[in-house]
Amino acid sequence: MKNRLLGLSLAIALTMSACATNQTRTTTNSFTAAQSSKTLLVKPDVELSVLMASGMREVRANWSQDGEKYLTAALVEALKARGSDITVMDPNEGLTPRQIQIIKLNDAVVQTSLIHDYQANKLPTKKDKFDRTIGPGAMVLKGSSGADYALMIKSRGAFQSGGKMVMNIAMAALGGPVQTGGTTLYATLVDLETGDIVWSNLAGAAMGADMRKPEGAKTIVKSLMKDFPL
Repeated sequence: MKNRLLGLSLAIALTMSACATNQTRTTTNSFTAAQSSKTLLVKPDVELSVLMASGMREVRANWSQDGEKYLTAALVEALKARGSDITVMDPNEGLTPRQIQIIKLNDAVVQTSLIHDYQANKLPTKKDKFDRTIGPGAMVLKGSSGADYALMIKSRGAFQSGGKMVMNIAMAALGGPVQTGGTTLYATLVDLETGDIVWSNLAGAAMGADMRKPEGAKTIVKSLMKDFPL
């Protein structure tokens, strides 16, 4: 249920367009990026669907797997180009129950942030603040990596079926609404000492930037890393 709600929030939070879009937030808490820092990259949670003529979405496992693979590779390449020391964590392999719990807690905080930091539903005490945190328990994610930060990414996307393309052409000719699909990503960088989300970005991929292909994933990551503090 939480995964469905998160996907819905991602879809609502950003209207897909033909242009890449970014909405970054940087913590208003005290923060200075550590020198020669180590970053733990949690493999992105990617779910890609086909948009049917009816408007319904059907998840495609092979698309999602390709998106995860190419997005992970593009992120590693981009972070290494910045001089980062990277460790990749697979959330489906070898994690302790406590580490799994922390990743789920991050998901819950992301859900709240999407609603209250990126839409018009600003909380009265948060209008000029971005101080989201998952708490000092975040340090359990370090494991043996010695990482200073954890980068976690959720992505949801949909691509038109042939039938949907035909439907859109017909609807456009009639002056009706069209659904073209698109891809949205939400990234959080967590300080593993404090648990603070020190940077986040809600990003929409440009039309034609398809993470199911290596070059498309690189294009998406280049946009996603806007204002990245490390």
